[in-house]
Amino acid sequence: MDFEQQLDRFRPVDRTSDGASSSANPGIGPSSTATNGPRPSERCSASSFVGARAQLAATLTGATLAALRNEIELAEQQSAPWSSASGPADRGVDRERIFNDVVGSSYVELRRFQNADGDCKPRRAAETSAISYVRDAAREHSSVGDHPERYPMTLARQAGWHMRGKVDSPFVSLIEDPSKLSASRDPWARAIANNATMLHTYTIPKSAVWTPDQILSSIALGMNVDDHENIDADVDLMCSLGRTPTRETERLFLGGDLEAYRTAKQENPFKTESTD
Repeated sequence: MDFEQQLDRFRPVDRTSDGASSSANPGIGPSSTATNGPRPSERCSASSFVGARAQLAATLTGATLAALRNEIELAEQQSAPWSSASGPADRGVDRERIFNDVVGSSYVELRRFQNADGDCKPRRAAETSAISYVRDAAREHSSVGDHPERYPMTLARQAGWHMRGKVDSPFVSLIEDPSKLSASRDPWARAIANNATMLHTYTIPKSAVWTPDQILSSIALGMNVDDHENIDADVDLMCSLGRTPTRETERLFLGGDLEAYRTAKQENPFKTESTD
C-alpha cells in the first residue's frame, strides 16, 4: 500500500448535491466508501485529514521539519474545498498546532559533536536513506513497531557492534544529553565531547532512531541456537551491550542523510582547553 492509498481513508469528502460523497483528491477518484462505507458526517474533518497526513509524512516518509510544514500546507490546500461542507464545527485548519503536535509526538531532538558540517556521514552505505528500512518494514509487515521487523537481524548486529566501537558501519552516533557524554567514564567518548569544535542539533523522526534497548531486544529475539556460525557472536554481543553505560544516552541513525535533519549548531560548550 503506497502513501496515497494509506491517506485515502483519512480524506474529507465532498457532499454533492444529491448527497453522495466523493474523494477529496480528484486524482484518486471516488472513494470506495461512497456507497457502502461511512456517511459523510462520519468522515473526518479537514483538520483531522491534515493532521493524519502530517503524521504519516513523519512516520512513513521521514519528513524533515521543512518538508513537514510543506506537507501540512499542501494537505490544507487539498482539503479546503471540502472544509466548508463539514459544517460550523469545522472552523478551519490550525497549521501551527498540527505542526507542533506532530513534532512533539513523532520527532526527537538529538545532538552530535562535530568539527565540520560534513562530519555526519557513516563510513559505509552513505547513500542509504534513513527512513527506507521503515517504509520497507511497513510495506512488508504492516508493523514498524515490532523489533524483529523494524530491525532486521543483520542490521541489528551492525548497530550493536557500532555501539561497542566498531564504527565502520552504516550508522552514525548521536546523543540525547551532550553533558552526559562530556562526563562519561569512557575516555574515548569523553574525548569526543571535550575536543570537538561544534555541537550540532538534529530533529529526527522517532521512527528513524535506533535505541540501545531496541537493538538488544532485536538481537535477543532474532537469535537462533541452530545458527552455529553466529550464535556465539550474538551472545558475546548481547553481553557486551548489557555492560554498555546508558547514561551517555547514545542513539543511532542509519544512513547518509542526517545532514538534512540539522536544525541548529553552536560552538561546543564542553570543549576543554588544550594542554599542549
